[in-house]
Amino acid sequence: MATPTKTLRLRPRLRVKIERIAKRTRRSFSEVTQDLIEEALRMRECPGIYFTDEPAGREAKVGGSGLGVWEVIRDYLAASKDERVVRKALPHLSRAQVKACLIYYSKYPQEIEAAIEENAALTREAVQAQIPGLVRTA
Repeated sequence: MATPTKTLRLRPRLRVKIERIAKRTRRSFSEVTQDLIEEALRMRECPGIYFTDEPAGREAKVGGSGLGVWEVIRDYLAASKDERVVRKALPHLSRAQVKACLIYYSKYPQEIEAAIEENAALTREAVQAQIPGLVRTA
């Protein structure tokens, strides 16, 4: 299904910045613009969350901490969804930072769960590479 077309007038400075990102990432102007708008909307929905480039791509992060949202939610799920346990395990996070992660997770659970699983798979591979013959099951 084709997406409806809308015309958008951009300030010249914004257009130049988006063109630079598109060129650097080898993506279309339209794709970069859509991603930037989506991230801006997500940050508006989930105050305290920002996005950054990581080796595996763009990642939702907890403002002021450097932690990925998936890292906080991984610990939250491992703690049987007990916020207090997470706050004790990550004492440098404020209640508001943990709440921002929970809000983001409630809106984008598949994204966060995929990141958690991807990291778990990479960890299993790294452990197996370090200890040949070790077979771990999830």
